[in-house]
Amino acid sequence: MAETTQRVKLFRFLQTQAGVSRRKALDLVLAGEVSLDGAPARDPFALIEPGTTRRLSLRGHPLSLEPRESHIYRLYKPLGMLCSNDDPFSGNTVGRLLRAEGFLGYSWVGRLDQDAEGLLVLSNDGDVIQALSHPRYEVRKEYRVWLAESPSQGAVEQALRDMTRGIEDEGETLRILDGRVEGRPRYAVVVLAEGRKHEVKRLFAHFGYTVDRLLRVAVGPVELGDLAPGTFERLPCAEEGSLIEGARRLLAETGATPDRDVLADDLSA
Repeated sequence: MAETTQRVKLFRFLQTQAGVSRRKALDLVLAGEVSLDGAPARDPFALIEPGTTRRLSLRGHPLSLEPRESHIYRLYKPLGMLCSNDDPFSGNTVGRLLRAEGFLGYSWVGRLDQDAEGLLVLSNDGDVIQALSHPRYEVRKEYRVWLAESPSQGAVEQALRDMTRGIEDEGETLRILDGRVEGRPRYAVVVLAEGRKHEVKRLFAHFGYTVDRLLRVAVGPVELGDLAPGTFERLPCAEEGSLIEGARRLLAETGATPDRDVLADDLSA
């Protein structure tokens, strides 16, 4: 068991040991996926006493009770890979890749469609996952977008200006924070802070354009850099430490640590 003189709430300990967000840790306990010393544990706020718990399991798999260091990696998700732990119809998933590379207890920030590629941020620290994932923090994500059509630069720039004002699609208002045209051949750069389903494709489809290639190049302060598809890279220590400290501070400042009276808010996000 981790050396500590304080009792730890079950969901909080699970968050740390399994590298999942607060919301995910709460969901897992409430769903009966977690057991303590062989018995199902359904109260996420149960206090774990130092030295008394001998076994902690998630979906039947034991989790370490030893303290663990927090780490952050960047991964270039290649085309064709599913952002899923497992899939009954495909073995090409991010979860399988992580397990094969020994990334046990790690989770990733956000999702990318199977036909999209680019940056996923990996961490075994639930605070980092929470701070970069939860919509309330409006983390900026930057994409490069290549279109199947060949519109003029002016037409794309006008569409991007319209996107910053917002468009209506399927009962939702979709909006980008920033947009510009770069490169040769040209591509659009768009910055979002929400992440609705298929949002980038829907934005361009509104103007009659088809996204031919979609590449995510940044999530918050983390950039894809020169990573090759399918490869990992740990963040430099200073950058990693700054991001972990920033996540802790952000969650503390916003009162994000769940208690019984805010459980519903966390689960409905």
